[in-house]
This record gives sequence, structure tokens and C-alpha cells, in this order.
Amino acid sequence: MTTPDFVLAPERQHRSSGGGSRRRRRRGRILFHSIFWPLLVLLIVGGGLAAWWLATSALAVRDDLETARAQVVAFQKAADERNVAELQPIADELSVAASSAAAPTANPVWRMAELVPGVGENVRAVRIIAEGVDDVSEQVVQPASGLVGSFGISRDESGALDLEPMRQATEIAADAQSILDRLEEDLAGIDTDATIPQVSDAVTQFDEVVASAQETLPGISAALAGAGAMLGIDGPQTVLLAFENNAEAMPLGGGPAAQTLLSVDNGTVKIDRQVSSTELDTQAPIAIELDESADQLYDDIIRTEINATTSRPDFPTAAALLRARWDRDLGITPNTVVMTDPIAVSRILEVTGPVTLPGGEQLTSDNVVSKLLNEIYFRYPEGGAESDAYFAAASAAMFDKMMAGEYDIWQMAQALIDVTNSGSLMMWTENEPTQELFAGSRLDGTLPQTNLGATVLGVYFRDRSISKIDTYLHTAAKVTTDTCTPDAPTYTVEVTLRMDIPPELQYSLPEYIDSREPGAYRTEVFLYGPVGGSTTEVAVPNPANGTTTGPSVTDLGRPAEKYTVDMVNGQTAVVRATFAGTPDDAAVEVRATPMINRTGVEVVEAPCG
Repeated sequence: MTTPDFVLAPERQHRSSGGGSRRRRRRGRILFHSIFWPLLVLLIVGGGLAAWWLATSALAVRDDLETARAQVVAFQKAADERNVAELQPIADELSVAASSAAAPTANPVWRMAELVPGVGENVRAVRIIAEGVDDVSEQVVQPASGLVGSFGISRDESGALDLEPMRQATEIAADAQSILDRLEEDLAGIDTDATIPQVSDAVTQFDEVVASAQETLPGISAALAGAGAMLGIDGPQTVLLAFENNAEAMPLGGGPAAQTLLSVDNGTVKIDRQVSSTELDTQAPIAIELDESADQLYDDIIRTEINATTSRPDFPTAAALLRARWDRDLGITPNTVVMTDPIAVSRILEVTGPVTLPGGEQLTSDNVVSKLLNEIYFRYPEGGAESDAYFAAASAAMFDKMMAGEYDIWQMAQALIDVTNSGSLMMWTENEPTQELFAGSRLDGTLPQTNLGATVLGVYFRDRSISKIDTYLHTAAKVTTDTCTPDAPTYTVEVTLRMDIPPELQYSLPEYIDSREPGAYRTEVFLYGPVGGSTTEVAVPNPANGTTTGPSVTDLGRPAEKYTVDMVNGQTAVVRATFAGTPDDAAVEVRATPMINRTGVEVVEAPCG
């Protein structure tokens, strides 16, 4: 008998293999649970720890930023009050707070939190602010406070001024500009609609700080660049220093009849030559290209008469005319042109103290304008060599006083800022990088090319009496803005002129002061509207002894109106223009000719409804 082989029935085989599979699945489930649940616990606990760390750090960053903000305010106050000894301690406290605020934001947990929906934009905004404060503290405030504490005027063995502090200040200003530009871009990229109110407010506050610094820094950079150009920081240069005579009003200030040529090189400055208008050819026109609008407004005398060089309210135009004249008549082409006036000198003498002339006469802040712009013509009624010599001596004495450096450097800096903002100090240089730093500041002597930040209107005067009569001219401007229709604002500019010669002098003025126009004193008025605007009305409410209008042109990207006003002593004239603006117009700013009797400016808002 054959014994059959032992085999499993198919059902048994299936059940037998299924048991092995279940054991493998049980082992898989055991492995999964042994890994997943501890990992989940770790994630929950770790996430809670991360959230706790993030919340704690955010509170600490908030406190540090508030401390940093207080130190920034204290630093600004100390700088404004020139409390130099306080700057470094404040800068050190700011550094500690700013560094502490920035440290947590570099942690990977912080950076990961920036990716979390609903939370991330808040976390990112705080990081941008913290890093920004830290960068400003370490790269600007710290080096600046150290430099300010040691900044002063010193000379080497050759007598040259030490320009190293100026070079350091220029580097700090450049670093500050780079940081502020980046911060401005970063802040603009924050979506404040996605942040909580507290963070949104912080972004707004920091943005205002950055914007304020962006407004201030170009002026500082321009001042440093201007001082460097005047002192030859980039090597040998020739600088033409022109003094305007405000008694013969021109839109930029006055006729630049007295001029001094300086040689400068790495802190060494010396006078090479002093000239007056009598040494220059005033008959042949200067052969440079001007806009047709300039020729229409200012006639051919802008090219022929040196005193009319400053007719257009655009200093690059005046600098080009002066350089071309020196090149043609004297064979010298200055690298840099600087223009100022006795009004600026008066402010500067407040800092330096009086200047003594060779004969012992003193020029002070109180008398320099009167002596240089009026009394000199009673002393030398026919002008000529004696008056030219007086102006030359006064210029040399004031130059020596400035270069001596025996004054408070910070008071002088403020004085130079004041005269620049009033239009009594302007510069142009052929060095393009330096000239670019002038852009956007009053130092470059130009009208803005846009209405962003301010809608600038111009009110300018030009004497056509061939006289020095403007010691007795009084002017005022009233601007009425109508923004009731925001997309179509209008600006009405009304200018009043009054000739007020004291009765005891009316018939005894020296010929050099009195009008050479028979029967009246002639003044031209130029009104400039906003960039991109247009003129809607020209009027003469009071013509005095006779007023004509025109031409009406577009000059320097603006509507420009000209009035020719004749007055006898005691008369008042009134002229008016209304300009239509553009939707991007901002708050009104009025710029005017620096007059001996400052032009009073009033800006009022027209009522709506």
C-alpha cells in the first residue's frame, strides 16, 4: 500500500500564510506607534516651546526697540543742542539695545515663523525694524558720535587744513544713505494690512524716522561735498567765488560784480586773483546755448551784462555764464563756482565775530549789509577804483577770518545751513560725482523738477534801473491755494512792491544808487508756477507808475510770467498770476530772491463750499 505524501489543503495553505502576514502587520503597527506617537509628542511639546520662545523673544525685542527709540530721541536732542559729551554714552546705550533687539531675529525659529500664515508678516516686520535699528546704530551712530567728539579745525606743518575728519564724515554719510535706501525699500515691502495694529504702528513710526533722515541726509552730504570742493579734497582745483550785490536785485540775489579766484589743493587755500566787472568785457555776448525761454524772459543782457548773469533762478545757468566769461576774457576756466552775498556774510559774522579792514574799520553782523550795499556808494559816489578796492579788501578780510577757524565749528555749520536754505549760498562744480551730491539740496541753486514733497513756487525780482536802489525796495507775496478740487488745485500768487526812500535822501542819492531810468525806478517781477502746471490768469491790480506784462513762457518745466513795473518813490505796485497745478501737488513752498528787505511770504487756503 502506498502511503500518500502529506500536503496541506488549499484552504489550510491560505490560512497558514495569512497568519504570517498578520504578524508582520502587527510588527509594522508596533513600529509605527513606537515612532509616530513619541514624535508627535515631541512636535507638540517642541512647537509649544518654540511658540513660547517666539512670544518671549518678541516681547524682549519690543522692549529693546522701545529703549532704542528713546536713545535715538536723546541722541537727536543732544546733537541739536551740541552736547557733544553726551553723544558717545547715548550711542553706547543705543548700541546695546539695538544689538539685543536684533539678536533673536537671526534665530532659525524666528525665520521659520515668518513663513506661518497669519503670523509671518508680523514676525518679518519686527525683524526688519530690529535689524534696521541695529545697522543704523553700528554703522552710522557709533562712528558718527566718535567723529563728532573729535571733530575740529586743525592744520599740518605746512598750514594746510587736515581733511581726514571730512573724509571720514563723507564715508559715514555714504554708508547712512545706503542703509536708509535699503530700509526704505524693505519697509515699503511690508504688508501692513496683514499685521496687527501694534506692529503696523511700529512700521509707520519707523518709516517716518527713515523718511525724516532721508530728508536731512542729502543736505549733509551736499554740505560735505561742497566743503570738500572748496578745500580741494580731490586734488588741485580753481574756485571762483562770486559776491552778489543785493542792492541791484537779480533773481538769484544780485549782480556778481566782485569776484575772487581761489587755488585749492588738499586743504591749502589761497587767493589767486580778485576782479571787478570793469576788468571784464560786458559788450560782446557770451556764446553759450541757453533755452529759448531764458532768452525770452531775461533778454540779451543775460549774455552781455555780468550783473545780469544771475537773472535766471537756476544757478547752473549762472555758473556756465561766469565760467565762459572767465575763459573768454581772462583765459581761465574755473573748476568750481561758488556764489554768496552780504546777507550770508552777516549771518556768518554772528559766528566769527567782527572783521577788521586794513584801515581799522570793522565789519560786524549788524553793519556789514549796510556798509557794503549802501554806505559805500555815499563814500564813493562814482564807484570806480576806490570802491573796487574797498570791496576787495572786505572780501579778503572775510576770507581770512573764515579760514582762520577760530570759531565754534558747529555754530558755523548751522550758519552755513541757514544761508543755504535762504538762497544766499550756491555751488556748482564740474566734478560730476560731487555735483550729484548737491542735487536735491538748496546748495545747487535749482528749482525742483517735481512737485513731490513740496509744490515750490517762485517769486523773483530784477532791477532794471541800472542802480543800487533796492536798499529801499520792500516786497511781499501772498499765495492763495485752492485745493477744493484735489485733482485740479490752483495757486494765486499776488506780489506787492513799494519804493520807500527816506524823504531826506530822495533828492540827494548818489548817482550810483539812483535810477538811470528817467522818472521812475524799474523792477521786473518773475512768477514761477508748479512743475507741469499752466497759467490761467495774469493781472495787474495796481500798476503804480506803469506796469506791462509778458512774455508768458514755460521755463525750467514751469509756467513763468514776467511783469515790468515802474514806480516813483512812495508808490505801491501789485501784480498777480494764477497757476493751475497737477494732481501730484504737495504742500506749498515759496522761494524768493534774497532781498535786503526780506520778502514777506503769506500762504493761505481758499475756503471750500
